[in-house]
Amino acid sequence: MAWGHPEEDILSCVLSKHKSRGYVSLLILLLLITLSGLGMEGYIKANAENRMVRRVAQSRQALYVAEGGIEWAKAHLLVNPGLRKGSLSLDTGRVEIVIVLSGGGYKVTSEGKSGLAIRKIEEILQLDVDAGKWIMKSYQELH
Repeated sequence: MAWGHPEEDILSCVLSKHKSRGYVSLLILLLLITLSGLGMEGYIKANAENRMVRRVAQSRQALYVAEGGIEWAKAHLLVNPGLRKGSLSLDTGRVEIVIVLSGGGYKVTSEGKSGLAIRKIEEILQLDVDAGKWIMKSYQELH
Protein backbone atom coordinates (compact mmCIF):
# COMPACT_ATOMS: atom_id res chain seq x y z
CA MET A 1 0.00 0.00 0.00
CA ALA A 2 1.38 3.30 -0.98
CA TRP A 3 1.14 6.01 1.46
CA GLY A 4 1.18 9.56 0.19
CA HIS A 5 2.52 12.42 2.10
CA PRO A 6 -0.27 14.49 3.64
CA GLU A 7 1.76 17.69 3.11
CA GLU A 8 1.84 17.06 -0.65
CA ASP A 9 -1.93 16.52 -0.75
CA ILE A 10 -2.53 19.77 1.11
CA LEU A 11 -0.02 21.62 -1.06
CA SER A 12 -1.55 20.37 -4.31
CA CYS A 13 -5.03 21.28 -3.05
CA VAL A 14 -3.88 24.82 -2.17
CA LEU A 15 -2.06 25.23 -5.52
CA SER A 16 -5.10 24.10 -7.50
CA LYS A 17 -7.26 26.63 -5.63
CA HIS A 18 -4.75 29.38 -6.42
CA LYS A 19 -4.68 28.35 -10.10
CA SER A 20 -8.45 28.44 -10.35
CA ARG A 21 -8.48 31.85 -8.66
CA GLY A 22 -5.89 33.03 -11.18
CA TYR A 23 -8.03 31.86 -14.09
CA VAL A 24 -11.09 33.55 -12.62
CA SER A 25 -9.12 36.79 -12.14
CA LEU A 26 -7.90 36.57 -15.73
CA LEU A 27 -11.44 36.01 -17.02
CA ILE A 28 -12.77 38.94 -14.99
CA LEU A 29 -9.96 41.15 -16.33
CA LEU A 30 -10.74 40.13 -19.93
CA LEU A 31 -14.44 40.80 -19.34
CA LEU A 32 -13.70 44.27 -17.96
CA ILE A 33 -11.42 45.09 -20.89
CA THR A 34 -14.08 43.93 -23.37
CA LEU A 35 -16.82 45.97 -21.69
CA SER A 36 -14.55 49.02 -21.51
CA GLY A 37 -13.82 48.67 -25.23
CA LEU A 38 -17.52 48.45 -26.06
CA GLY A 39 -18.25 51.48 -23.90
CA MET A 40 -15.49 53.46 -25.58
CA GLU A 41 -16.80 52.50 -29.02
CA GLY A 42 -20.29 53.67 -28.06
CA TYR A 43 -18.92 56.96 -26.77
CA ILE A 44 -16.89 57.59 -29.93
CA LYS A 45 -19.89 56.85 -32.18
CA ALA A 46 -22.20 59.09 -30.16
CA ASN A 47 -19.65 61.90 -30.17
CA ALA A 48 -19.16 61.63 -33.95
CA GLU A 49 -22.91 61.66 -34.51
CA ASN A 50 -23.25 64.71 -32.28
CA ARG A 51 -20.59 66.56 -34.29
CA MET A 52 -22.32 65.66 -37.58
CA VAL A 53 -25.67 66.93 -36.32
CA ARG A 54 -24.07 70.16 -35.10
CA ARG A 55 -22.40 70.69 -38.51
CA VAL A 56 -25.69 70.12 -40.36
CA ALA A 57 -27.45 72.58 -38.06
CA GLN A 58 -24.72 75.18 -38.60
CA SER A 59 -24.91 74.66 -42.36
CA ARG A 60 -28.66 75.28 -42.36
CA GLN A 61 -28.25 78.32 -40.14
CA ALA A 62 -25.62 79.69 -42.53
CA LEU A 63 -28.05 79.22 -45.44
CA TYR A 64 -30.84 80.98 -43.55
CA VAL A 65 -28.46 83.83 -42.65
CA ALA A 66 -27.48 84.14 -46.34
CA GLU A 67 -31.16 84.25 -47.37
CA GLY A 68 -31.72 86.90 -44.71
CA GLY A 69 -28.91 88.89 -46.33
CA ILE A 70 -30.75 88.78 -49.67
CA GLU A 71 -33.91 90.07 -48.00
CA TRP A 72 -31.90 92.79 -46.27
CA ALA A 73 -30.46 93.84 -49.65
CA LYS A 74 -33.96 93.93 -51.23
CA ALA A 75 -35.26 96.22 -48.50
CA HIS A 76 -32.26 98.54 -48.65
CA LEU A 77 -32.16 98.70 -52.45
CA LEU A 78 -35.71 100.09 -52.46
CA VAL A 79 -34.46 103.01 -50.35
CA ASN A 80 -30.92 103.32 -51.74
CA PRO A 81 -30.52 101.99 -55.31
CA GLY A 82 -26.80 102.91 -55.20
CA LEU A 83 -26.04 100.39 -52.43
CA ARG A 84 -23.22 97.99 -53.46
CA LYS A 85 -22.32 96.04 -50.31
CA GLY A 86 -23.25 95.48 -46.72
CA SER A 87 -22.82 93.21 -43.76
CA LEU A 88 -25.07 92.09 -40.99
CA SER A 89 -24.53 90.27 -37.70
CA LEU A 90 -27.28 88.09 -36.29
CA ASP A 91 -27.50 85.83 -33.24
CA THR A 92 -26.99 82.76 -35.43
CA GLY A 93 -24.22 84.09 -37.66
CA ARG A 94 -22.85 86.80 -39.90
CA VAL A 95 -23.59 87.70 -43.52
CA GLU A 96 -21.66 89.63 -46.16
CA ILE A 97 -23.62 91.04 -49.12
CA VAL A 98 -22.24 92.22 -52.48
CA ILE A 99 -24.53 93.94 -55.00
CA VAL A 100 -23.64 94.41 -58.67
CA LEU A 101 -25.68 96.06 -61.44
CA SER A 102 -26.71 93.43 -63.96
CA GLY A 103 -28.72 94.12 -67.11
CA GLY A 104 -31.29 96.52 -65.67
CA GLY A 105 -31.42 94.64 -62.37
CA TYR A 106 -29.12 93.61 -59.57
CA LYS A 107 -27.02 90.55 -58.90
CA VAL A 108 -26.98 90.07 -55.14
CA THR A 109 -24.45 87.65 -53.63
CA SER A 110 -24.88 86.82 -49.98
CA GLU A 111 -22.40 84.76 -47.94
CA GLY A 112 -23.70 83.49 -44.60
CA LYS A 113 -21.45 82.14 -41.86
CA SER A 114 -22.57 80.21 -38.80
CA GLY A 115 -19.95 78.46 -36.70
CA LEU A 116 -17.62 76.72 -39.13
CA ALA A 117 -20.23 76.51 -41.90
CA ILE A 118 -20.29 78.92 -44.85
CA ARG A 119 -23.10 79.04 -47.42
CA LYS A 120 -23.27 81.41 -50.37
CA ILE A 121 -26.25 82.25 -52.56
CA GLU A 122 -26.75 84.51 -55.53
CA GLU A 123 -29.97 86.05 -56.81
CA ILE A 124 -30.59 88.18 -59.85
CA LEU A 125 -33.34 90.66 -59.03
CA GLN A 126 -35.34 93.09 -61.06
CA LEU A 127 -37.67 95.70 -59.64
CA ASP A 128 -41.28 95.70 -60.83
CA VAL A 129 -41.84 99.45 -60.67
CA ASP A 130 -45.65 99.23 -60.98
CA ALA A 131 -46.04 96.81 -58.07
CA GLY A 132 -43.04 98.06 -56.10
CA LYS A 133 -41.83 94.48 -55.62
CA TRP A 134 -38.75 92.54 -56.55
CA ILE A 135 -38.91 89.85 -59.21
CA MET A 136 -36.42 87.04 -58.78
CA LYS A 137 -34.92 86.19 -62.17
CA SER A 138 -32.56 83.50 -60.85
CA TYR A 139 -31.56 81.87 -57.60
CA GLN A 140 -28.40 79.84 -57.23
CA GLU A 141 -26.49 78.38 -54.33
CA LEU A 142 -22.74 78.75 -54.88
CA HIS A 143 -20.19 76.28 -53.59
